[in-house]
Amino acid sequence: MHWMQELDAALFRFVNLTLINPVFDVVMPFASHNALFGPLLVLAVVLLVWKGRARGVLCVLMLALILPLGDGLVCNNVKHAIARPRPYAVLPDVHRPGSSAGSDRMAPPLPSQQGPTAPTPLPQASLTSMPSAHAANWFAATMILLIYYRRSVRFMLPAAILVSFSRIYNGVHYPSDVLVGAVLGAGYAAAAVWSLNALWQS
Repeated sequence: MHWMQELDAALFRFVNLTLINPVFDVVMPFASHNALFGPLLVLAVVLLVWKGRARGVLCVLMLALILPLGDGLVCNNVKHAIARPRPYAVLPDVHRPGSSAGSDRMAPPLPSQQGPTAPTPLPQASLTSMPSAHAANWFAATMILLIYYRRSVRFMLPAAILVSFSRIYNGVHYPSDVLVGAVLGAGYAAAAVWSLNALWQS
């Protein structure tokens, strides 16, 4: 297991430090959090309901039901169970573009720099890293839209990959956090749609 953690940290360092460039420093924070997401989401919902009719309404209902439940019940519970700190909370010199703190060096003192008797509190929910809720939500939405609209994968999958990659570049998740989030989100989304459809038809 130790070699897997070292590989995860090495991959994180490659994305977060080796790939630093001015373009990514603008694009990646925007991909993770931007003011356009809300209006675009409302527009997408309106178009799905208007153009898709019954199928569009069903797709929107699945999205509205599965995404909040998956985030709140699945992702949050797994985060609490694993309680893995975010990279910037334990690693030095983590690059954090767009951070409100205005500094790329966000890590606290390393354990060796603290007193030998200093307690190690469990991280708060907002500081836990595994899995990435962003990746889970985007891949869950991608899976739901794929089930109802196959062609949606042409833009949803690249968007999900971009957002997931941005979480690593922005210094808030390890690659394994993103991978687990993506698999988890796609998995529970597919299972939920199948279960709800089977329940509806029974």
